[in-house]
This record gives sequence, C-alpha cells and structure tokens, in this order.
Amino acid sequence: MFFAAPLLAALSCYREIPAAMLTTVNSVSGFSGQAFRFKTTATVTSNGTRVPAGTIGYGVVVSSIPASNRARNGIVVLSPRFLSLGNAQLQVAGDPRDASILTHGPNPVAEGAGAVPVPGLGLAVSEAMHGTNITIGPGYNFHVVPIGNLLERGPCVEK
Repeated sequence: MFFAAPLLAALSCYREIPAAMLTTVNSVSGFSGQAFRFKTTATVTSNGTRVPAGTIGYGVVVSSIPASNRARNGIVVLSPRFLSLGNAQLQVAGDPRDASILTHGPNPVAEGAGAVPVPGLGLAVSEAMHGTNITIGPGYNFHVVPIGNLLERGPCVEK
C-alpha cells in the first residue's frame, strides 16, 4: 500500500528556531486568549535575525477543549506570537511542520469497547469510554519561525 507524501513536506520555511514551553496549559482549565511563555533552546540566525538561546517568547491559546465522556480526548491549540529581543519583538508563528493541535491519540480500548460488547467488563468499559485531558508544560519542545514581511512572502512557501 502506498501513501502520498504529506503536503507540508513541500514547504520551505525560514530557519526554524527550537523552543520549549515555560508555562503549563491544560485542556481542563485552559481558555482561548490565555497567554503562555516559552524560551528558545538554541542560538539560531533566521531571516537575518540572530536569536540567542534562552530568549523569552509569548503566545496565546487559540482553543482548549476538555475531554468528554464519549472517548474524546482533551485538545489544546497553541499559537506562538513573538520573541522578546531586548527592546524589539520578533513576530513568529508556530512551524507548520510541528503539531499545533495537541491531543492524545485515540483510545483503542474505548473504540473497541464501543463496538464490541464485553460481558463482565462493565466497569472497565465505562472507564475506558471517558477521554483523557492533556497538559502541555515546561519541557514540551516545538519550533517557531519568523513571520518576516508578509507583503513579500509568508514564513513558509511552497517549494
């Protein structure tokens, strides 16, 4: 069986800047517009700007959805916005090659239990049918890219 290459593989982006979360966001108490902090984890020059390791950045939670009792796991959508470089801000976006919509994978026990009755496992089936929430916290690694001048081009272009 053959699969087509993902469309994101055809993107050419400004050099990515590795980053790590400093703030904790979870799908239970997170909310749209909630600010979060992150820091860069390596010194990188991207789109002509040198960004030292440890540079602090800020972003917002776009969406936070708690888990449900229908085997749907919690979801958090993050949007990094800028890095603070002294008296200037470098506008950034999340690297589209990283996941910005964060959740757990589907629960195979819940999917199976929903389709196949299992005698004697009533309690286990009930517990498996509940989704789990997600927490994104310090140490979660991702990448950002400078936005640049949007009149000229976006942070990523098709090859």
